[in-house]
Amino acid sequence: CGPPVRKLVPNAGTKPSTQKPAPPPTAHTIVTSTPETTAIVYGMQMRAVQGMLDFDFMCKRKKPSVEAMIFPFSGNHYVKFYWGTEEILMPVYTTTKEAVTKHPNVSVFINFASFRSVYETTMEAMNHKSIKTVALIAEGVPEQQTKELIQVADERGVGMIGPATVGGIKPGCLRLGNTGGMLDNVVMSRLYRPGSVAYVSKSGGMSNELNNIVCRNSDGVYEGVAIGGDRYPGSRFLDHFLRYQDDPKAKMLLLLGEVGGIDEYDLIEAVKSGRITKPIVAWCVGTCASCFTTEVQFGHAGAQARGDMETAAAKNKAMREAGFFVPESFDKLPEMISKVYVQLVEEGVIVEQPEGETPQVPMDYTWAKQLGMVRKPANFISSISDDRGDELKYCGIPISEVFKNDMGIGGTLSLLWFRRQLPPACCKFIEMILMVTADHGPAVSGAHNTIVTARAGKDLISALCSGLLTIGPRFGGALDDA
Repeated sequence: CGPPVRKLVPNAGTKPSTQKPAPPPTAHTIVTSTPETTAIVYGMQMRAVQGMLDFDFMCKRKKPSVEAMIFPFSGNHYVKFYWGTEEILMPVYTTTKEAVTKHPNVSVFINFASFRSVYETTMEAMNHKSIKTVALIAEGVPEQQTKELIQVADERGVGMIGPATVGGIKPGCLRLGNTGGMLDNVVMSRLYRPGSVAYVSKSGGMSNELNNIVCRNSDGVYEGVAIGGDRYPGSRFLDHFLRYQDDPKAKMLLLLGEVGGIDEYDLIEAVKSGRITKPIVAWCVGTCASCFTTEVQFGHAGAQARGDMETAAAKNKAMREAGFFVPESFDKLPEMISKVYVQLVEEGVIVEQPEGETPQVPMDYTWAKQLGMVRKPANFISSISDDRGDELKYCGIPISEVFKNDMGIGGTLSLLWFRRQLPPACCKFIEMILMVTADHGPAVSGAHNTIVTARAGKDLISALCSGLLTIGPRFGGALDDA
């Protein structure tokens, strides 16, 4: 099934606009992505990169958004990825310097390094002037290191998303990491083409929920960013909302904050001062904290109120008083988004477009097989061993039974070569052959031929003669006459 069908809003453009004039735009550290923006990925995150390329293909980008990868623990090489139904090779470098030098047009650095090395690798990336935006996926980054990274990023004019982020997404342009989930979720949320709603969330998981909510209650997402749940994020709500305010294609803003921190109050001041004039639908999660007798630490490092101002209830109240569209509860958020969206369409601020054809999603064979959509004959069939279950089997006998019954090498080879358990005498003979042929001494070939002749039914003298007649100038592997 495809994405949900949404009818166009009637009476579009019939009401006068209530929006205030927009102030002059300002410069921003985070560069807004375009269909030509490209990135370098640090770390062998094959699944994430393939997801980005599949998103690019669905958005009808002319070239992949990932130009190269960096992996310092192996030599320079290439890895294969799908570009639609075709395969492409992507270079993998051992150093950031070499990757940036050979790909000077890259402006985004997506860092999948762990918290142990994310500080050093990000610092190195920001030394290159071509890198304008860095995304730090790692969780558990020490706060002191995060503060130093933020300071250096500010000094060099580099925008930062994260740490502890799932990334961000701009439909039709760029997808950072695993934002948006699986391809079927990208299709269901119509993230393959831009809408009118730009959002910022702290939670990466909730950003996927916002994609779904926005798709069902408006014309879709224009851009979305999960800034991460740490106490000191690399970019704040205000940084992104100022960028959205200055982008004429972002018509409506959406904020999903949480208990803890005071970043929402900076946004409130920007609205009161007239710097932000576009309508903002907002909600801070964590209102249930008031049900507990002590302060509660939620999942994110920064999700704890350290004063009355940092509670979710206080921030929701302050935003509502400042003119934000704040619902009564989170479950009323879709209704509020729909209400504001319909108002903007009726005022002519948003001009709806008929929904185009849903792009086809190239499906990997492994994924299709798991869904039971395809079947394929086996390329290799083994009738002597079976590793499909929980335990390896030799000719139907579990490997644990082979060890338990002390079958030895002879018994094991009888199961594999003859597909049955041979008598002990035959197993003993197989082991004797192995013991004789395992020797590389001077008498191997003679002894071997003597044994083979005897087993062929010849008398003892004939067998002995067979072995003796094997003796020659290279007998026993000698380089000179033996």
